[in-house]
Amino acid sequence: MSTVAIERRTSREAAIIAPALAVAASVAFLLGRALPNVAGKPWQEDEAVAGLISAQPLGDLLHTVLLDRGGAPLHFLLTHTAFAVDGSPKTLRWLSLVFALATIPLCYDLARRVAGQFAGVTAAALAATSQLLTIYATFGRMYSLFAFASVLSLDLFVRAVNHPTRRTLIAAAISALVPLAVHPFGVFVFAAELAIAIWLWRLRALPFALLGVALTLPYLRLPGRYDPDAGMSAPEAALRALGGVAGGYGIGLILIALPPAALAVAGSDKLSPRHLIFMLPVWTTFVAAGVAQLPARVVVAGVVVIAAALAPAAVADPRTTTPGSADAVAAPAAWLRANVHRGDVLYPYSGVFLAALPDTADAHALPREPVALRRAVSHVGDIRRVFVAIPLRRPLDRSVPGGHVFRSWLILEHQGLFATLPAYLSRIAPTLRGTSTYAGLLQLRGAACDC
Repeated sequence: MSTVAIERRTSREAAIIAPALAVAASVAFLLGRALPNVAGKPWQEDEAVAGLISAQPLGDLLHTVLLDRGGAPLHFLLTHTAFAVDGSPKTLRWLSLVFALATIPLCYDLARRVAGQFAGVTAAALAATSQLLTIYATFGRMYSLFAFASVLSLDLFVRAVNHPTRRTLIAAAISALVPLAVHPFGVFVFAAELAIAIWLWRLRALPFALLGVALTLPYLRLPGRYDPDAGMSAPEAALRALGGVAGGYGIGLILIALPPAALAVAGSDKLSPRHLIFMLPVWTTFVAAGVAQLPARVVVAGVVVIAAALAPAAVADPRTTTPGSADAVAAPAAWLRANVHRGDVLYPYSGVFLAALPDTADAHALPREPVALRRAVSHVGDIRRVFVAIPLRRPLDRSVPGGHVFRSWLILEHQGLFATLPAYLSRIAPTLRGTSTYAGLLQLRGAACDC
């Protein structure tokens, strides 16, 4: 073999191996950054929603998600399956981590299809440094799955546009439905792809539009479930979400404006930056494609990725506002595992109930949102006892009738039906007046009264 042939072969091998190594390094970077949070962060109430619902029998799970809550079922179904293997609450976070890591190579492939291999490597690095992906990589909800579903759908759609065969079109059509099954805002991804598909393939795309409509029907149950004062405005959430996917408040924040603008015009519901994590692959592709066209692109890409990794935080980890440390639930969770039985009720969804899985899977967990609570209580069945979990921001220096006081939690044990819970909480309230726990108890009593 000639020297020229050897050099050509070496160049071809390097062209194959180098991107794979770069993507692997990006995956390793996110893994190293996020892994300590699997066990190191306290359990948050939103994680308890996913864990306690997913631990229910399959029929109860679907009823709760589709009818009581009006949400998307895919994350709950995947978690339910994972719990069949390991019922530990950490399974929730491991599942999120798997989808977060899988998002990175898909960001690479999407940008590669759009703007070439260099753009793909840059996009993978930007995804790995994303603050949103880093935080929600170990947060036990659907958000890393949402990012994964979004980039999977976009990647297969671009492939179908570039090479429209029967196989690629079917794959793109099926993947376009996945974001709808993960989160209501998946409609933005689906609608964008549907508009292009109708432009390119005319009436052949309409049957898939009907499938998309069918998947959005459970969302008709959403209105009124949440407190209207929760979250933030669409523009503020968009700014923070863009900062989160961009690595902080830095370059590129104005690149994606359509979904947030549509939300701001169409409704007044409050949002969180995490609801817009589906924009992550779009942002990384846009920036990576632009960088790939610049002179000295290797230097520019390095500066952009380092800036994203070191930029000021644009998104806060919701677990930083959770009372107590990750170890603070150990004692109350152990007590619950020894005392909760089938037919008991857990109110509301709480990190301490989540930490007591799999034993608490036999009880009925109830939400705190009045509308969803009213729906859930109507079919809860026989009730033996109601356990009420109230977080303590400061240690409680007094005993509570029927209460079990731990360092960061107060567990109330009410013998009776849920309908009698408000009266019980009213009797308990005077003993807690003057403490930070008093307001939390009144809030739970008010929701139970509305129910």
